[in-house]
Amino acid sequence: MFDIKIDSDNGRVLGEIIVDSYFFDKSKYDYAFYLYRNNERIDLAWYSNSMSVIFNVEDAFGDFYIKAYIRDIAYGDKRAFSSNVLAIKIN
Repeated sequence: MFDIKIDSDNGRVLGEIIVDSYFFDKSKYDYAFYLYRNNERIDLAWYSNSMSVIFNVEDAFGDFYIKAYIRDIAYGDKRAFSSNVLAIKIN
C-alpha cells in the first residue's frame, strides 16, 4: 500500500510517500522522515502533514535510504516503511 520514493538532486536527497490506495485519507495521518547514510541516521524531519521531504546533504557520498513513519493522528499508531538504497556522490 505504501512505497517510499528516494532521489537526489543538486546536493539534496528527496523523499516522498507514495500511496497506492484510492481510499487512503492523508489528512488523518502525519508523517516523519529519517535519512540514513551507510546505515547511520544523519538527519530527520519531525512529524508534519507533508508526505514529502527534502534533505540537504552537500559534500556527501554513500548509500542513502529514507525511513518514513506514518502516524494515525487520532490514535497515535505508527507504521514505518523504508525506501530502496540509493548510492550517490554529491560534490
